[in-house]
Amino acid sequence: MSGSPRRDSNVVLDDGRDLAFCEWGDPDGPAVLAFHGSPGSRLWWPGEALTSERGVRLVTVDRPGYGGSTALPGRPVGAGAGDIAALTAALGIDRFGVVGWSGGAPYAAALAAAMPERLTGVCLTNSMSLVYGLGPANADGEIHEDDAQLIDMIERLGPAEATLRYADELRQWADDTIRDPDSLIGLDALPDGDRWLLTDQESVGGLFASIREGLKQGSIGAASDWVALLAPWGFTFSDVEMPVRLWHGAQDRSVPQAEFERAAAAFPQGHLTVWPDAGHFGTAKHWGDVLAAALG
Repeated sequence: MSGSPRRDSNVVLDDGRDLAFCEWGDPDGPAVLAFHGSPGSRLWWPGEALTSERGVRLVTVDRPGYGGSTALPGRPVGAGAGDIAALTAALGIDRFGVVGWSGGAPYAAALAAAMPERLTGVCLTNSMSLVYGLGPANADGEIHEDDAQLIDMIERLGPAEATLRYADELRQWADDTIRDPDSLIGLDALPDGDRWLLTDQESVGGLFASIREGLKQGSIGAASDWVALLAPWGFTFSDVEMPVRLWHGAQDRSVPQAEFERAAAAFPQGHLTVWPDAGHFGTAKHWGDVLAAALG
């Protein structure tokens, strides 16, 4: 989503935490909630201006520890459903679609498990994070050395303390990324299907601003996401009984297609589409299709 949000605000949750969100599009239209990547924030969404054109009310949300949302070290993936229940109540939203892109996909899946009766559609796109819902091992049974070390830390210290320790380890990475967000994106190395982004300076500026906003509390949001992926999620894909639409960009260099296919197959009603003309930013290129599926 390029440009500025119609509203940038927050709600105060029952435990006193702030949950930050932005609203885009038509305030009276059907609602879609969107979950950003890791790192990222509410300030940008990888979509076209179709949201307003189609009269949709899009709400983007900062996960705890990102942007304007109070950190909650040790938060499991599934716990986010309670925050969204409070947010939608405050906004007067009863039914809504949900989209999770990249690191946000597990949190969209959590809503499908927790509140299917309230969702018009569930869309999960371009996400290596989603694969961790099958466990830390890849299809060959191998666990990356960094993951194994973090799992050991979680088992020894618990998720909350492990998050704080891991955030300390990531502090320099967060500082470097704030100074140069392109060190994370790598615009010069984008695959052909994503190179349209190079000609869209408004989107690039919004993406970089979103990353900087997401890291303004330091690395605690990203550390929370990574620990949550490797700790128990609080639900499994088999708990998601409603239809789930999944999309993968065939040119996505950060998400192996075979692994994403494995995750898609674990949903009882998972329906996978592969975009041959897109990479990690396929959600933006095909936002019209994703938005329509979220609305049901």
